[in-house]
Amino acid sequence: MAGESSSGPLHGLPTASPHPAPAALLISSPVLILGGPSPAASELSQRLRGIDVKVLLASSAETARQALQVDAPELFVVEARSSRRVSDVEKVLEDLRAGAEPSAVLHWFDADVDLQGLLETVRPQDDHMAGPISVDEALRRLHFITARLPERTEGERLLVGDLELDTAARTVRRGGRDIDLSDTEFRLLRLLMRHARTVLPKAEILQQVWEYEFAGQANIVELYISYVRKKIEADMPRMIHTVRGAGYVLRPAEHGPSGLASASSAGSP
Repeated sequence: MAGESSSGPLHGLPTASPHPAPAALLISSPVLILGGPSPAASELSQRLRGIDVKVLLASSAETARQALQVDAPELFVVEARSSRRVSDVEKVLEDLRAGAEPSAVLHWFDADVDLQGLLETVRPQDDHMAGPISVDEALRRLHFITARLPERTEGERLLVGDLELDTAARTVRRGGRDIDLSDTEFRLLRLLMRHARTVLPKAEILQQVWEYEFAGQANIVELYISYVRKKIEADMPRMIHTVRGAGYVLRPAEHGPSGLASASSAGSP
């Protein structure tokens, strides 16, 4: 028809997107970032958490070894840049490799790293970046490093008292009863269970679950704490406790008169 462009899509027919949807990043969880604080490490941490990967930050050898014992990471990001590296990083990395088998490392080097240094440090299952760090590129490399490791099929199973959470099956059970949680409620409960018996401030919960910086958004934490309480504590002893002025903590339920009494106020944040 005159006046209409012949280059436009025909009505009623599907059109192909000029940019196909990107494939999802698949990265083993958790990832340990070993090195001093940096903007790149901070952004990488947030991006990993945004795709549901647990991130462990270690700025010392002792912190890294503790994280290895508790969370058994298989992927490491090691700051080998001179301004960010931890002391005796080569020995620390050797210890981490020995305690996590199989494992792989993404090394961040200075731009002037020499070939001999690369050959001595980077193993076949590893990868490396030199010079300015692109977080997008780091994510892509972690994705491909993950494919070099045996597939993690067992997921993560958390057990606190009679409450059980399975990340692979994405199920929650308490006392033999299945509990249906939304995605946000699941992430919140998983965070509390991963840090059972530890008081988590509202700011940390907000950052870990919603990726927000703490800026007057505490009400959303209180709201979802109440949602999760109602579901996991229905007619059962309380597990999530408010520590006024500090945050929230999940503990195994206290059975008996005191525990049952606390269940009656489970809806209060």
